[in-house]
Amino acid sequence: MNKTDNSWKLKDILMIAVTGVLFGVIFLGATYSGGFLSGLLTPLGMAQLGYEPFYGIYFMAGAFGGYVLRRPGAAVISEMLAAIIECLLGNYFGPIIILSGFVQGIGIEIVLALFRYKRYDLGTIMLASVCCSVITMGYNLVISGYSAIAPSVLLIMLVVRIISALLITACFTKYLADSLAKAGVLRGYAISQGMEVPGEEA
Repeated sequence: MNKTDNSWKLKDILMIAVTGVLFGVIFLGATYSGGFLSGLLTPLGMAQLGYEPFYGIYFMAGAFGGYVLRRPGAAVISEMLAAIIECLLGNYFGPIIILSGFVQGIGIEIVLALFRYKRYDLGTIMLASVCCSVITMGYNLVISGYSAIAPSVLLIMLVVRIISALLITACFTKYLADSLAKAGVLRGYAISQGMEVPGEEA
């Protein structure tokens, strides 16, 4: 039986770097979009809800990195690097988002580790997305002052966050990664093992 090779190679580091940069830019767009929606909801007393539909986007770096590389730490590192890039690009929340990135990455990593980095079907990614949603909500309760929000509003926020994560973090990210792998873009990475891609013999 072949042992799983968890050693990091140069191509893995490059993939993490590309993932962090691309999603860092996307994160920044999500932040400003959330701020805009939050402003629209302020007169209704639901300003906090403005960012929730975008949380599925915030979890994408970890989900993508973890799903493509399939090795311990990939989700956390991808998520944190994306957060660092977002911060450097001018996120108005400041460096605190790097800690947020760590928590988000852990939320994804926990489930992947639970299955010993061997199971990567849609159900696993969906479970990781829900886990990430719950853990980050707990983080927001402590760090972001969400504890002052009415429980009924918090429940709505959590439901919206989970739905966003299931649709974007799980379904869309997996579809994106699988499509790239089938097109041969991710040839040589763990995601492509056993997958017939252009330029390779069946």
